[in-house]
Amino acid sequence: MNRTIGTPRLWAILAAVFGLISLAVTVAFKLLGPVKAAGVCMGGGAVVQFEFAREAQDLTNIFGDVIDPCRAPTIAAMDAVNQLDVVAYIPSYTLFAIFAALFIGGGRLRLPILLAILAAAVALVADYVETFTLLEITPMLEERADLLPVSSTAAWIKFGALAAHALVLAAVCLEKPPRRWILGILLLAPAVGALAAFSDSRNMNLLTLGFLLAWLPLLGLAAWRAVRPVAVEVQ
Repeated sequence: MNRTIGTPRLWAILAAVFGLISLAVTVAFKLLGPVKAAGVCMGGGAVVQFEFAREAQDLTNIFGDVIDPCRAPTIAAMDAVNQLDVVAYIPSYTLFAIFAALFIGGGRLRLPILLAILAAAVALVADYVETFTLLEITPMLEERADLLPVSSTAAWIKFGALAAHALVLAAVCLEKPPRRWILGILLLAPAVGALAAFSDSRNMNLLTLGFLLAWLPLLGLAAWRAVRPVAVEVQ
């Protein structure tokens, strides 16, 4: 299948719009009332730590024990983040990933582009499974620690699928060097970060850094091509 749909500029505009929405939601997480109220109780990496928590002790490390004054505000903040994740962040970054794939592919429904779209869809489903499970855990925490394997496995599937999405786009970008070769190299970062995190949980910061290094340039290129459509080349 090699059908062309839409125009490169259309996909660039849509990728830029939803990429900017995702970026705005990322900023909004820190501005949520419960997050601000939690203050220093909720560490900077708490959200990711909760995603990958696998046992009751992990929950105690994140939220504190039952008499810890930080426990209640941290739970409220985590729930607020996950609720915004459900209604805004997950759909916006998924649409960004899909439209970015169509943009990089010039609107041609080649096999690699279809695989990238499929990977984005897998990440979407996994992220919803993960987030709804986390929202089910917080009301009782340690009592629902039996659900942690579900949420953590879904988190790994999500990040693995998004890393695969980036790898496919990297391959498309590197097909005809030097066109987009810099972006192609940067799109390898999510896979490197995911492998580093999988090999050692202390490398979780590399997981998020990998997507930052890949998605910000991808968003920047989409925004640039949206305002400079003449420069677009169909892959």
